[in-house]
Amino acid sequence: MITTRNRCEDLRRTLARLGGMQPPPDEVLVTADGCADDTAAMVRKEFPAVCLRINEPGLGSVPSRDVMLKQARGEIVLCLDDDSYPEDGDFFAKLPQAFAEHPEAMVLSFPEERDGGVFYPESKSPDSPGHYVSAYLNGAAAMLRDPYLEGPGYPAFFTHAYEEPDYAVQCYARRRAVWFLPSVVIRHHRSPKNRDRLQTHHFNARNELWSVWMRCPWPWVPLVSLFRVWRQFCHAARQGGHWMLREPLWWWSAVKGVCVCLRHRSPVEWPIYFGWMRLARLKVTTREELERLLRRELICRR
Repeated sequence: MITTRNRCEDLRRTLARLGGMQPPPDEVLVTADGCADDTAAMVRKEFPAVCLRINEPGLGSVPSRDVMLKQARGEIVLCLDDDSYPEDGDFFAKLPQAFAEHPEAMVLSFPEERDGGVFYPESKSPDSPGHYVSAYLNGAAAMLRDPYLEGPGYPAFFTHAYEEPDYAVQCYARRRAVWFLPSVVIRHHRSPKNRDRLQTHHFNARNELWSVWMRCPWPWVPLVSLFRVWRQFCHAARQGGHWMLREPLWWWSAVKGVCVCLRHRSPVEWPIYFGWMRLARLKVTTREELERLLRRELICRR
């Protein structure tokens, strides 16, 4: 599944690469989200087998992905950006076996190779060991569809950003996991179009706080909220005064979403939530280590 906005040429390259794989994917779902270029016409003309959905006006990448996951027919859904694709031609032959080898995983995360042969982040390259992670990138991940449909899934009101960490904590709350698989690489060209770093920071910071309000249990919500706000402010400070002066914009946006977060509140047990937070700084490579961290036994897919 791919959500795209005004990146016609990037999407054309990605769809061509997917079509040339052996075997090809069973289906390709594309959402043109508020596109004002020739994206829809290009897909219809050059890739008629693609299942195309058009959002006009745009709804955002998060609700677009949620709809495509519900629309998909396959058991496994590969999540890509319009400028990312698997490097290996036999990727789709390997994918089911990868999930079979990690029956506790609801999501597999892959190394993301950017231009110049650089992997982002550096700690998640093909040379890194496989390990459990607290988050993943929707441009380089695969998900099991049925478990997604059984839980809250992506919060559509996030619009853009942070749906992946929020879903990861849902996975661990259900005694499942997110596994980083180093052996399969996703090539990400990282198109410069539609990339406003400050706006992305505001979306990510606001949605991170909203996730705290939905998933963190009492009495820890205030403390974790302050930690998240402070950490985001420190990130803005490293970017300069321009960013620091605009931090209150996302604070106010977050406050306006309190009611919708309360309506969607589904708190996670504290040992699991705290263990999930610690995964961002730990490299847990075995199921036994993870179970000790979460204080819960994992459930494997039957």
